[in-house]
Amino acid sequence: MTNSGRRNKTVVFICGAGHSGTTLLGLMLGAHPAVCFAGEAWNSTRLGTTDAHGRTVGCNFCADGCPVWGSPLPPPGPDLYEVLARRSGRSFAVDSTKAVGWIDQQAALLPGAVQRHLVMLARDGRAVVNSGLRKYPDARPAELASEWVAQIRRTEDLAARWPGTVSRLHYEDLATHTKDVLSHLSATLGLSFLPAMLDFWASVQHPLGGNEGTQHIMARERALRTADRTVALDRTKRAYYLGHPPTIVLDLRWREEMSESALRAFDAIAGETNAPYAR
Repeated sequence: MTNSGRRNKTVVFICGAGHSGTTLLGLMLGAHPAVCFAGEAWNSTRLGTTDAHGRTVGCNFCADGCPVWGSPLPPPGPDLYEVLARRSGRSFAVDSTKAVGWIDQQAALLPGAVQRHLVMLARDGRAVVNSGLRKYPDARPAELASEWVAQIRRTEDLAARWPGTVSRLHYEDLATHTKDVLSHLSATLGLSFLPAMLDFWASVQHPLGGNEGTQHIMARERALRTADRTVALDRTKRAYYLGHPPTIVLDLRWREEMSESALRAFDAIAGETNAPYAR
């Protein structure tokens, strides 16, 4: 296929550490009619298999017949983002996979004419580690802090050598100054900002993987519990997200939940790395 016949024109990779709001940002962008938010697109390599929770890997919202992920991807080694463009009718693809190896691989496969944008979404590392402790209560704070530092360093290295544009955002700014941050990012990516991007809860999207809580609220708001696939919540998220309103709320639970010993362990290992991200 020549570049002139290509439908996918732009790929946006949202990177950073887990629990930093990448799914939230992706869904905002995906509410734009030119954008297909793939979610964590690396999951496309295991469509139809069973994940660690016993669920079939596929679209988070469609029970069957998903127009984007419902058909097998054409072998061998498909141009994933072109497949998404042809199935969704949208020229922008957004991928929130945070594994640097995947991003490197996919960016290298893109034709030269395709615009590549990297969005580094950062969050105070203490909030990230606290989310990990909430999800895995037997985990050691020092280990989670070390994992966060390693991921941030890998991501910073990726940003330093990225061949396209790099945008740096903070989750805390996105949550509190949503319209301003999203408007500026949209302009950088070559998108027109639309109010629908702030009311993404009502949009129809087809992401793989990502944060269950945010997507649970979308499913609830669209009344998908009977007709489509339920976005399940694990026990660590139920209390917070079951009563969560369909709006963006700054999550600073780490300030009340992290113990003094956990904070000391984090600071000893990650305090210096976290300085530019602390909020």
